[in-house]
Amino acid sequence: MIDVSKGTVEKYALLFVVCGVVFAANYAQYQVSGLAHMVVSSLRLSSAEFSAVLFAPFIPAVVFGMPAGVCADRRGVKALVFFASAVSAAAAVARVACSSFATLFAASMLLGAAPCVINAIALKVLGPAFGDDTDRAMGWFYAAGSAGIACSLATSPLFAAAGQAYVLAAVLFAVFGLLWLLVAPSADAVRAASDGGAGDSVPMAGAFGTVAKMPMIWLVAVLLGVALASATAYSGYLVSALEVSIEPQTAGVLASFVTLGSIVGSVVGPYMRAQFKDYRAFMALSAVAGGVLMWAGEAFISTSSIGLMFAIGIASAVAGPVVQSLPYMLPGVRDGLAGSAGGVVSTVSLGLTFLIPVVLSCCIGESYETLLLGCAVLFGATALASPLLPSPDSLT
Repeated sequence: MIDVSKGTVEKYALLFVVCGVVFAANYAQYQVSGLAHMVVSSLRLSSAEFSAVLFAPFIPAVVFGMPAGVCADRRGVKALVFFASAVSAAAAVARVACSSFATLFAASMLLGAAPCVINAIALKVLGPAFGDDTDRAMGWFYAAGSAGIACSLATSPLFAAAGQAYVLAAVLFAVFGLLWLLVAPSADAVRAASDGGAGDSVPMAGAFGTVAKMPMIWLVAVLLGVALASATAYSGYLVSALEVSIEPQTAGVLASFVTLGSIVGSVVGPYMRAQFKDYRAFMALSAVAGGVLMWAGEAFISTSSIGLMFAIGIASAVAGPVVQSLPYMLPGVRDGLAGSAGGVVSTVSLGLTFLIPVVLSCCIGESYETLLLGCAVLFGATALASPLLPSPDSLT
């Protein structure tokens, strides 16, 4: 049995595989964006159909995120993650044979099996292994997701055919799915040790019911969802807004620095938080800084610089790992309910990440600069929730 106790190499092997799964998930999802010229022309997709295919992998997380988290508390994580990785690998390959919007949408939706499960159980797996450093582990988890997007957008256009890119994504899922079988026994062992077997004795409905009665879980889920949605939508609208005044190639390069900044921000954020006596002050400051920088990116869109784009990426990502690690620190969640709490946070946050950009587009229309401003205001407004978060003394 592998020991994932603090100070061992094995817990970092566990972190590597968890990060690998989320890297593979984002790499596979955003291949469609990198291969847009091939996919749209070959299947004759409309802009609405293309958007639906791109965001289809979010659907399983919204629908099954909570059941996946509760199942992890009740039955463990070994079989759950491996099965989800296998489904995603099969879906990635199936995209090769897709000849219509309906089939590609279905395959893309099944592609979301692995990210659905890994987002729901990440806190449950990494929390017991890293303890008080859980936010730092979650920082690497976030960084891996951003790296998957960046690598996908950079490498997908290099393939001569979309099918070759899809096969590579399937290989990534298969590799990390098999590696998971090596580290999963340690994850279930540390789960049992940390909750004393409580997860096995609590009925699935009871586990969700207990978590659902915790207001802080819902607050964290909504706070994370609004922050992720505004940052994600900002990145999505940025290229189109930049292309109004500068060359498309230059716009793409500038926008890529937001993603690079988010990778750095995800990793350094927890270390920055450690410099504050009260993490809530860090949360408020990072939200305001992110909102102001995002506004600056919109206000000076015609003269945007690499430095500004990089700073926006950092500021919009530093608080994410800290927020997502909070549920594990709440009294009662560590005792066999981390998976259920992670499922709630995953479902609500990813659901908002999908819905908020749609609502913004419907309300504001085609004005990309106004859409960027709306994202900046939303992100900055999350600072208002900081005083409502639990005090450091109340966390375990």
